[in-house]
Amino acid sequence: TRFHQAGRQQQCEKQSNFADVATMLPRKAAVDALKGGEETLVLRRVTVPLACLTDESLRAAADAEGAVSCDVTLAGGTITGVAIHDPAPLPGTGRLDARGSMLWPAFVDAHTHLCKTHAVPRCRNPSGSINDALACEVTDQPRWIEPGDVERRMDFALRSCLHHGTRAVRTHLDGTNAPDAAMRQRIYDVFDAKRAEYESRGIVLQGVANLYLPLYADAPEMAARHAADAASHAGVVLGAYCGDVSHGEPDATDAHLDALFALASKHGLDVDLHIDENNNPDCCGVRVLCGALERARERGYDGSVVLGHVTSLALQTAEVQAEVVARLAKLAPVHVVCNPFTNLGLQDRRGTAPPIGKLVARDEPRTPLWRGLTLLQELRAANVPVAAASDNVRDWWHPYGDYDPLQVWREAVAMGHLDTAPSEGSWADLVTAAAANAMGVGGGVIAVGEPADLVLFPGARRFSELLARPHPDRVVVRRGKATETSLPDFSELDDLVDDRAAVVDTSQDILRGATKKE
Repeated sequence: TRFHQAGRQQQCEKQSNFADVATMLPRKAAVDALKGGEETLVLRRVTVPLACLTDESLRAAADAEGAVSCDVTLAGGTITGVAIHDPAPLPGTGRLDARGSMLWPAFVDAHTHLCKTHAVPRCRNPSGSINDALACEVTDQPRWIEPGDVERRMDFALRSCLHHGTRAVRTHLDGTNAPDAAMRQRIYDVFDAKRAEYESRGIVLQGVANLYLPLYADAPEMAARHAADAASHAGVVLGAYCGDVSHGEPDATDAHLDALFALASKHGLDVDLHIDENNNPDCCGVRVLCGALERARERGYDGSVVLGHVTSLALQTAEVQAEVVARLAKLAPVHVVCNPFTNLGLQDRRGTAPPIGKLVARDEPRTPLWRGLTLLQELRAANVPVAAASDNVRDWWHPYGDYDPLQVWREAVAMGHLDTAPSEGSWADLVTAAAANAMGVGGGVIAVGEPADLVLFPGARRFSELLARPHPDRVVVRRGKATETSLPDFSELDDLVDDRAAVVDTSQDILRGATKKE
């Protein structure tokens, strides 16, 4: 049949692409070629994800996995050429046969929590639930004021980001909503210092100043000070932790969101929300958000809005889902960022209880029944941009991780069944271009004129190879030159966490954003 003939032809093409590859590209050969000795370097026969290409003629050449065999030319720290691989020999020097190695743009991590990262050894979540994570946070937060605590943990995380190939990171600045002015100042001071330091090292660092959503309307003086503080620091946007809106008065959330957008408009700030991060099908805060953003747009607010998590949207009826997705599509710029690792661990977790989420008994054996993933496929189909991010790493919200967007992307692909929707390569922008657009930093593609900030994977020529291993042999390229870094050793933080285990009172009634009711 015609279908089988096309399939055989595609398979033959793929086999021929690798037929003359006796071995994989040695990492040393890649590093030597990318040391910067050549004025112009052609990376021949690299495999580029479809979603990381902008030229439609290149995208049309993608195979069934959504990968394109390309020749990419670098000069002066910039990409100066991208073409379909030409097997004809090239004369002269200045070329590297990559033997099919995958080539990605540098990664972007659009949702992290660097203020509380790498602290889980001293404050373990007893149930793993959101409720107990909030109790852990109010327990551990007083330690953040200690000299060097936040600075060292944040730096450890950023060095990991550099090593894995990340060029931009947005962190939620937990602690900037604290009642203690000294704590708020400490968080901003550390952020400002690290933002300046890592700008020179190749990472754009942004922050989000969050406040528990109801406080924007219920505590206007506090909210005004909070927004003014955020506006006074470069690279900071305005944020909110939105709780389970099904427990409040129907009109209250409208007023809370209106107050948030009014302050964002006043200060010219973008907005980044934690919203619907729960397991309650009665909670659909994003539906209320659509109304508030519609009103804000009518009043002239044109800022970018990032919606983090949005997990309970997956539990709504098909009719509500379709309505929300359609409304979001009309409210651009709006971006949805999923957090596959954290929400796979938090959602449907034993120990969850109102008002944070729907009750899941703490002490009864129970396997979780859903994945905690928002509607990635439906949102993208409606042209709502979606991205994926690390979120929490080695804290009481998620005790694992290492800020490696490749691993985040692999989890999103597996959880969302994206490999056949229609291909792995179609979703590579979750941690590159789509994440970059959510942060407003641009790029994230392999195209002429873009900076040569890249990640080369000598150990992978196909997505099935890329997703099979962690690839510590990857080559991180900045401005056309290979970088040599090493992952920091966990023992660096021993004095911050060893013999400092906290006693966590899980009976505390803590609201989102680690906000105490009083």
